[in-house]
Amino acid sequence: MKRIIAICIACILLYTAFGAVALPNNNLRTTNENNAGKSDYTHTVFVEVGTATWCPSCPASNTAWHSIYGTGNYDFEYTEMVIDMNTVANTRMQNDYNLYWVPTSYFDGGQFVYPGTSTATFQSDLNSCGSRTVPDLKAQMDVLWLGSAQIQVDLSIINNDASAYGGILRVYIIELQSTKWKDYNGNWYYHAFLDFAFNQVLTIPAGETYTDSTVWDGTAHGYSGISSENIQVILAVFNDSPVQAYSDPFHEGQDPTWAPFWAYYVDETIAAMPQSNSAPNKPNPPSGPTSGIINVEYTYSGSTTDPNGDNIYYLFDWGDGTDSGWLGPYPSGDTVEANHSWVYGGTYDVKLKAKDETVDGPWSDPLTVQISGPDIELQNVKGGLFRVSAEIKNTWNEAVSNVNWSITLQSGVFIGKKTSGLNLTIPANSSVTIQSGLILGFGTTHIKVEAYIPDGPSAMVQKTGTILLFFIKVGS
Repeated sequence: MKRIIAICIACILLYTAFGAVALPNNNLRTTNENNAGKSDYTHTVFVEVGTATWCPSCPASNTAWHSIYGTGNYDFEYTEMVIDMNTVANTRMQNDYNLYWVPTSYFDGGQFVYPGTSTATFQSDLNSCGSRTVPDLKAQMDVLWLGSAQIQVDLSIINNDASAYGGILRVYIIELQSTKWKDYNGNWYYHAFLDFAFNQVLTIPAGETYTDSTVWDGTAHGYSGISSENIQVILAVFNDSPVQAYSDPFHEGQDPTWAPFWAYYVDETIAAMPQSNSAPNKPNPPSGPTSGIINVEYTYSGSTTDPNGDNIYYLFDWGDGTDSGWLGPYPSGDTVEANHSWVYGGTYDVKLKAKDETVDGPWSDPLTVQISGPDIELQNVKGGLFRVSAEIKNTWNEAVSNVNWSITLQSGVFIGKKTSGLNLTIPANSSVTIQSGLILGFGTTHIKVEAYIPDGPSAMVQKTGTILLFFIKVGS
């Protein structure tokens, strides 16, 4: 780690403006803000602090940055990169910044570098960075807590400039108050960096929008114990124009190298806390005709809203064993329409449900639809000498030629437990009697009589029957 360990104690003597103060609680802060006259910042400034748990001078920096951030007077976001506890943080600080001292604060990717702690210098450098002219970028980010330490990040970056923009996109996952690492004085680190959700080169043509999405899995990276209310996600866009900078600026001219690195300035920063995803609200019953005839398409519609404002997918259940498949996505509150026809007559309950990208909502209450067409009823189930009979009635005004039926008896039957028939034809508005085969048994049993049109409505009657040697008595 170069001279970081050996020089840490010397930092206390060289840089004494620590600015330790009583700290306000800023755990409810969820997004970057422009406050107290800082609305003239050209962009939200981003600060990365190289630090270590073994460093005696680092607690002062941890305290100072938390205090400045808590005032809300400066438009910036920051993170503590704990290099001795986090290999990703160490790689970032060593490889990209050539870290020489701890603590060292890097403003906007290296526009300013300050080893040690000075509240006044921190504030001055924030203001200086905030006045830098930057490209016209506009970033948006939706952060969704999926549970089980998983975070979904959806982002977009608009390039409003007349020329293409090239740079590096980094999205930092941080804990507002660390649950893993304490500084040298035994205080928890604030804004402790955990991992990158994105760390990649990007190019945005003039006038176009860059979009991307990912799910960051905390468990897979060793952070299964994180909680949504303690997480912040910071998006920073670094440009691709290198500027010579130094991680040991106070010894420029004395040290032969001054710890040089290439600085790539930050042009856009936003931050947000994860929001829990709620399912879309329960839709009202679908709207549409409540009666019709077979083989005619009817249009049904419905809508609902999503508490998170997410786009919505819809699914109609037509009540006949089929559905519409997921339709969409639609903006929250927009109306969906779908068409359906029924092959068989009957009474159908049409329902609607909605989901966003991850969570299904509840089914709506049904809209009852009466369709006229081939329909059948079972009636007059009777017992007799060694047999059971029943009538199947066709209530439609046309013949039905594909009715299947069965008569089944349960326990106590020795012979004739089940009788069935296929493709029975029943004239329009008429009834046909069906009859079981020979039945022999003794005692009490359940008799089930079923008739159905394949893929259509079914009629079923269950009776309790007393099985005797010569005569079957059927009760209600």
